[in-house]
Amino acid sequence: MAKDGKGVKRTYEIEIDKTLCRSCAVCWEICAPDVLGFQAPLNKAIVVTPQACTGCRLCEWLCPDWAVVVRPKTDATAEAVA
Repeated sequence: MAKDGKGVKRTYEIEIDKTLCRSCAVCWEICAPDVLGFQAPLNKAIVVTPQACTGCRLCEWLCPDWAVVVRPKTDATAEAVA
């Protein structure tokens, strides 16, 4: 979670398109807070700890197949999850 300029904690949702992911490992290797991991046997990317996401979007920007999308959660999305 990151804080905006007003001290409000922001949360993010991470979506991985399994049909586009080809198990290259870029996203989970670059993710410093270990939000992403992989699932055997194909080693496709998965979201392991979504609450740890800082919203840096490195996984999204560096994915060679555009399989990862990171979005800030809206109030409606955050309330539905809580």
